[in-house]
Amino acid sequence: MTRTLDTVVGLDIGTTTSKALIRRLDDGHVLVAEQDTPWRVSDLGTDADPRLLLRTAVDLIGRSVAGAVSTWGSVTVRAISVTGLAESGVLLDPHGHPAAPAIAWFDRRGERELDALGRRLPELAGEFPAVTGLPWSFQASFAKLLWHGSTAPVPRGSTWLSVPEWIVHALGGTRLREASLASRTGLIAQRTGAPWGRVLDLVGLPESFLPEAAAAGTPAGRLTHDALPAAAAGALLSIAGHDHPVAAVAVGAVGPGELFNSSGTADVLARAVPSTLSDADRAAIVAAGWSAGRHVVPDTDLLLAGGSGGLLLRRVLKALGAAAPAARDSLDTASLQVGTLPSGLVVRGDGRHQQDVELRFTDDATPAAIWTAATRYTASLAGQMLADVEPIVGAHRWGVAAGGWTRMASVRRAKTEAIGALDFSDVRQPGATGAAMFAEYSLSAHSQSLTQFLHDAPAFAGA
Repeated sequence: MTRTLDTVVGLDIGTTTSKALIRRLDDGHVLVAEQDTPWRVSDLGTDADPRLLLRTAVDLIGRSVAGAVSTWGSVTVRAISVTGLAESGVLLDPHGHPAAPAIAWFDRRGERELDALGRRLPELAGEFPAVTGLPWSFQASFAKLLWHGSTAPVPRGSTWLSVPEWIVHALGGTRLREASLASRTGLIAQRTGAPWGRVLDLVGLPESFLPEAAAAGTPAGRLTHDALPAAAAGALLSIAGHDHPVAAVAVGAVGPGELFNSSGTADVLARAVPSTLSDADRAAIVAAGWSAGRHVVPDTDLLLAGGSGGLLLRRVLKALGAAAPAARDSLDTASLQVGTLPSGLVVRGDGRHQQDVELRFTDDATPAAIWTAATRYTASLAGQMLADVEPIVGAHRWGVAAGGWTRMASVRRAKTEAIGALDFSDVRQPGATGAAMFAEYSLSAHSQSLTQFLHDAPAFAGA
């Protein structure tokens, strides 16, 4: 008789590409499926149809199961957990149907309305960072809701779900509010974790606009979507949380004072600290260019900062004619031989925004020297971000970097010199891996704490 293998699936929805990682529970082997996230660009900005985001999740689950069956034989998906971007959300009408597109976090819709509100209520704009842990900017979901309200009133009885919360609900789960995702909305008072009535009042909505709170990995119902293979029917659903702290879970950098560096197009720093921040701490953290919210790990806050260092590296690599793998590897090797940079060589750009790259060099600047200057500059931006926040929360004691750029030895060397106390993880899909960890945790959530589960499962992160 053919043995049916038990598996879990972690979904990472919403960046440039979305991923599904299916993992065997017997030996930890994994397979990954990915496809483009259906973002669309128009005169308004960048957004996605929530139904197409759901279709992406359904397709990825189906493809991951098909790949597992083809590779391993008969499988059963016992649990699915979803991570993804946080500020983008889905507005549900009183009947539970998507009423608007999910607006990308970097889309500037709501900026004009937020600026006008700040002029009218400057004391609110001043209070906002201390209460929410976020800057008064268009990125928070609150700004998107102001924009929605400027086009048409948001009906009472509506609900707001982050993208991962929406996917779980649309697959058959309960509407829930996970803390790390809710932290990015600007609708939560971080000191209490409860909805901040003052900002909800400004958009004419009750606290019930946000669903009931639940910890990351809390069972949220069973998969009932009828477009999925029978092998996934009835899988236990859960919300893993915001992609950055979920990825930090995958590489094991979630203890007090520990740092996760996600090194992709965005160069993101995620720092774990005990949940003892005061309103004054949050205000100072935001003033330092960071944000402060809840982690997916209990009793832990997440400090988050980032820039576009990976974008700068990609542009320099292309300008040097080294975008192809062989040329990139050759440049990477040559960069390791570079010591002191030639006089007059400058590579820089605004690391907090996707601005143009400035490159200045003289006759003795080789491609290897230019590339080395780029890696050192982008690493120095991360180092400076850390220096900005350390007077408030102290220096990090250990960090882990992961992501595409860390596969280059030249980038690893520059980061080690700029950040310090830094190791590198070979986990290729930390977001989806972390989500799969939460899927497995959800199966045992009633018998052990998340902290104990993570302590007992170190081998999972290396899958």
